[in-house]
Amino acid sequence: MRVSERRGGHVVEAQGRSAGRRPVDLRALAALVVVVLTAVGVAIRVSVAGEPIFGDELSTYWIISTNGLGGVVSTVHTDAEIPPPLFFVAAWLATRIELTPELARAPSLVAGAASVPVVYLLGLRTVGRPTALVAAALTALSPFLIYYSAEARGYALMVLMVALSTLAMLLAADTRRARWWVLYAACSCAAVYTHYTSVFPLAAQFLWLLWAHPQARKPALLSNVGAALGFLPWLSGVRADFGSPTTEILSDLNPLSWEYVRDSLSHAAVGYPYRHTGLDELPGTPALVLFALALILAVAGVAVRAVRAGPRAWPSARDQRLVLVAVIALSVPVGELIVSAVGTNLFGGRNLIAGLPAFALCLAALLMAAGPRLRFVTVALALACFAIGAAKMLDERHGRPDFRAAANFIDRRALPGDVVIDAAVISPGPYSSLDLSLRRKHLVIRAGVPEQRDRPFGLFDQPVSRARAAETAVAAADGGRIFVVSGRTALRSRLFRPRYRLVETRTYPGTADLKLQVWADRRSPRR
Repeated sequence: MRVSERRGGHVVEAQGRSAGRRPVDLRALAALVVVVLTAVGVAIRVSVAGEPIFGDELSTYWIISTNGLGGVVSTVHTDAEIPPPLFFVAAWLATRIELTPELARAPSLVAGAASVPVVYLLGLRTVGRPTALVAAALTALSPFLIYYSAEARGYALMVLMVALSTLAMLLAADTRRARWWVLYAACSCAAVYTHYTSVFPLAAQFLWLLWAHPQARKPALLSNVGAALGFLPWLSGVRADFGSPTTEILSDLNPLSWEYVRDSLSHAAVGYPYRHTGLDELPGTPALVLFALALILAVAGVAVRAVRAGPRAWPSARDQRLVLVAVIALSVPVGELIVSAVGTNLFGGRNLIAGLPAFALCLAALLMAAGPRLRFVTVALALACFAIGAAKMLDERHGRPDFRAAANFIDRRALPGDVVIDAAVISPGPYSSLDLSLRRKHLVIRAGVPEQRDRPFGLFDQPVSRARAAETAVAAADGGRIFVVSGRTALRSRLFRPRYRLVETRTYPGTADLKLQVWADRRSPRR
């Protein structure tokens, strides 16, 4: 134990032992906890990363599978893709080992795993070690972060770059060493090269730095000028991205409204990225009750402590770091709301992700501020909510649509001459999820989207109606069977009757269920 006594006006501390006990090494213990949390986070993310490729990932896979490195950059430079090129380059490099969907997701997986210890290190310099551990646990178990750590898009990489930028900035301000200023500039530049919405937290932390560390203003300005110069070569790509018709399409699909803002914020905080999976499903009503109790008890504990302590309870100059994480957490939704109100709507769940590490630190600080005893209850309740949500991410009902199971069935059962109708294409483009899941060669006809398979879709590409797809499939099959993969709404039976009859139906659960129908010609012996 540590013994203190006052001698000659000075406090003298002596290190001793009580009852033969060795002093606990808190740093080593905390490091061990972070390792365990990271391992848990990695295990969950690796499991989710094994799901079939889906949605916007298909565009990533097409770009990296059909181009060399120069072609990847030039394709992303056009309006075919909205985000900047850094993630696509990282995914292309990863798939040089082997071209697989799993390796296309590898940069996100690595970034998602690294974010757990980085949030802890950031917490050490902002909210203290105990609170940093809670924030690291929230990061490891966040369903939202888990999902994007297993997606072949740049969101998880942006999260890591923003967090590293903040950490390097604080190290630079504290130590005044040039290497940290260089790292701060490099990470800031890399964050913007990953996703444009990173400018909101980067701007917020830069303004905080000018306010909290006046002596660091000159190196801070030089670092940000360096980051801006590093991004200059991509300005022509920025013009193409913001002029892309995809930007307007996405804005029209998600008009800004109070309900949309509320759902996006709540899902980013504790839920699943897609709004059709309600919070009552993931994390679920019991988990939400636990989280609400944690917040209520935390706020009540803070209020009681403030009343008892009076002015001493309010933040001091030492708590400028807490202001930093709060400003970063707020900068993302506020910045996106302002831009969306005056122009194209970019407010949305996945675009809010850059502020989630700061949100985890703020939430952890609130839970820990409940008091020396109550904090154990508030932290346990909140972590239980996040753990329930993380566990549900492993449930097939909350996984990406199971195209692999549908494709395996078709590969086993389809015979030469049979035809496949893909009516479950969500993101039209050269590849579909079913295309990349099938292992054998089949005649696949798309329904509901354009048929082009050599470039991203355009505004003037005409979708193939379901009726036309069915007509084409019947003619092509010429007595063979027709396998139809669709979403929750299957193709109408009248499209195949009277010549064909339904002989088998299968349903594959996921966040969007898949239906597989097998239609057989009444006149053919093939069943």
